[in-house]
Amino acid sequence: MNCKSWCKPLLAAALLLIAAAPRWAFAQAAFDRAAIDAAVAERIDAAVTDVQAWVRIPSITAEGDPHRADKTALLRAVVARAKALGLTARLLPGEQVAVVDLGRGDNVLGILVHGDVVPPGDATRWTHPPFSGDLVDGAVWGRGSLDDKGPLVASLYAMAALNDAGLPLTRPVRLIVGSSEENMDWRELDAVRQAGLVPTEGWAADAGFPVIHAEKSYLDVSVLFDGTADPMLRAFGGGVVPNAVPESATATLVGDPNALTTTLQPAIAAYDGGSNPSTFTLNRTADGVEITARGKAAHGARPQAGINAVTHLAQLLFGARGALGIDADSAQGRTIAFIAERIGLETDGATLGLRHTAPGFEPSTVNLGLLLPTDTGLRAQLNVRVPPGLDLATQQTRLADAAAPYQGRIKLVEGKEALWVDPATPLVQTLLGIYRQFTDDDTAPLAIGGTTYAKAFPNFVAFGMGFPGGPMLAHADNEKLAVADLRRGMSIYLAALAQLAAGVTLAPAAPTP
Repeated sequence: MNCKSWCKPLLAAALLLIAAAPRWAFAQAAFDRAAIDAAVAERIDAAVTDVQAWVRIPSITAEGDPHRADKTALLRAVVARAKALGLTARLLPGEQVAVVDLGRGDNVLGILVHGDVVPPGDATRWTHPPFSGDLVDGAVWGRGSLDDKGPLVASLYAMAALNDAGLPLTRPVRLIVGSSEENMDWRELDAVRQAGLVPTEGWAADAGFPVIHAEKSYLDVSVLFDGTADPMLRAFGGGVVPNAVPESATATLVGDPNALTTTLQPAIAAYDGGSNPSTFTLNRTADGVEITARGKAAHGARPQAGINAVTHLAQLLFGARGALGIDADSAQGRTIAFIAERIGLETDGATLGLRHTAPGFEPSTVNLGLLLPTDTGLRAQLNVRVPPGLDLATQQTRLADAAAPYQGRIKLVEGKEALWVDPATPLVQTLLGIYRQFTDDDTAPLAIGGTTYAKAFPNFVAFGMGFPGGPMLAHADNEKLAVADLRRGMSIYLAALAQLAAGVTLAPAAPTP
C-alpha cells in the first residue's frame, strides 16, 4: 500500500512510539527482585560510607540545642549527597530541615526521617566510641546508626536507584529530614508546612517493620517542686533526655563523711530494688559524701527494659531520710517522696492514675527521664505514653492530682495525641505486602508505644527500618546497624517507591533451577 503524504506524519509518530516503548516496557518488566538486588548491591558500599561519615557528626539534641551547628552540618551533607546522586535538594529557611525531591507535581509520596540523635551517655560503656562510625563485625557502630541515620541513607539511596532505573513516575517522591525529633519539639517541621511541602501520604522511616499504623500518645511534662532547699542534700539529679531511661544519678550530701557513710552503707545493703536493682557507689568528699546510682539505659517507650537510676536513688534516700536528717518539707524532700511513693519501680503509671490499656496495645508507660535543679527547687520530667482512650488533658489532670499532696505543680513540655491509621488502607496494605515479599514474615500491622514523626503529618505511618527479633539498641549503649539490615531495608524501600510512585508491582523472584 502506498503511503500518501497524509499518512506519513502518522507513520512517523507510530515509529517514534515504537522506539520509545521498549525502554519503558523493558524497565518495568525487568524491575523484579533480581533488579532490585543488583541496584542495591551497586550502591551499598557508598551507602555504608555515608552512614559512617554521618554518624561521626555529633548531631545531638539536648536541652538548649548546643549542637545546632552539627545538626546543620549534617543537613548540608545530606543535601550535597542528594545532589550528587542526581536528586533535587535544598535546606528550608532556618536551615533546620532538608528536603530532597524526585519528580514534580501533586499527590506527593513522602518519607520522613530525622538526623538528630540522643546523647551517647557514658562513653566508657561503649565497645566502640559512640561517634566513631566504626565498621566492625559487619555493622556500623555509633549513636544514630540505627536511629535514624541508617534509615535516612537507605531512603536516600532508594530514591536515587528509582531515579536511575528510568521508570516514569506516577507521582513525585519527597524525603524530609528533620533535626529536632528526639526532643519532641518538631517545630522545625513548621517550615515544611509554611512552604506548602507536606506530602499527601507517606511513612516515617524511624521505627520497625512490618508497618506501624498506631502509636500511643506522647506526653512530656515537668513536675516542679519549689521551696526551701535542704542544706543536707546539696544536689540530686540525673538523666540526659526525657525519652530515655537514666543510666546514672547522683546525690551530694553535706555532713560528717564518717557518719554519713555509716548511715548509708547499711541502707544500701538492705535496699530492695526488685528483680533489676541499681548499683550504688559512695565517695567521700571534703564536707560529706557523693552517692552515685548506676542503672541501664533504654528507650523511654520501653522503660521496663532499663533500670532507672533516678528512681532507685530516690527510693534509697527516701528509706534513709530519717537517719540522714533530710527535711521532708524542703523541695528536695518532697521530690524524693513523690518519686518514691508515686512512681517507685512502676513503669505503667498505676499509682499516678495513668495505667490504661486498649486492644492491640501494651499498657501505658511512664519514664522519669530527667531530674534537674531549677532556680527555685527541682524539676522531675516525666515521659508518658498511653494507648488511645485517655487523652492528654485527662493525663495532665491526673498527674496534677498526684503531685498536689507534695506541693508539686505540673508544666506541659510537649504533647502528641495517639496515632491511628486504619490498617485496611491501601498505603498500609501495599507496604505490608512489599515487606512480606522480602521477609516471609506474616506479622500484622503493629501498634507501639514509641512516638515517631508519623504523628507530624496526616496519613503517615511508620515503616522500618528495624527488623523483628533484633536487639533494641536505639537510645542504648553500643547502638549499631548491621550492613545486612541496611541492604535489606534499602531493597524494601526501593520496592515500595517503585510500586507507590511508579506503579510497578514487584515481580516474584525467579525460582532457583
